[in-house]
Amino acid sequence: MTTATDDAAIAKRRATVAQLRATGLSLRDIAAKLGTTKDAVYRDTQALARDTATPPDQERRAPVPPEILAVALPAATPATGPATPSRDTATPPATPAVPTLTVPLDPALIADLATLTRNGTSPQAAIRHALAYVASTYRQAWEAGVYPRDANPVIERHSYVPYRPPAPERPTDDETSP
Repeated sequence: MTTATDDAAIAKRRATVAQLRATGLSLRDIAAKLGTTKDAVYRDTQALARDTATPPDQERRAPVPPEILAVALPAATPATGPATPSRDTATPPATPAVPTLTVPLDPALIADLATLTRNGTSPQAAIRHALAYVASTYRQAWEAGVYPRDANPVIERHSYVPYRPPAPERPTDDETSP
């Protein structure tokens, strides 16, 4: 288990590795300067690459103009009433607390959310649908024994049902006769 001190030391070393790598030094030279092994420097460069990598399909994603937040994420409505009851009142809050998920919004996530909400779907419904789809696929792979439960299945193919626009409502015989 790493401590906060260890994590801070690793972060500092990785920042130094990134700076030295940017100057063109080899892994061996960086390791010699830092008094560590070449393998440790290699692992640091790999971790830095993972942390700063763009998703593989980034070029196919929608561009992320600043105003996309207004489209993808409607303004939050302020909560009504006090968040916690005062000590003078014995009644609990009117609405029970609901678990909330907070996720940092990077440009790729914003672009994906904008794609999923382009047809008018709310962000909450879009996220719920996407999670349900992936979770169902994972469950199927685990239950079929294709993947062990401690491994994330790789989703490789999708199938689409052809789009059929809704048929216009036809008037009944009663509505067409004079």
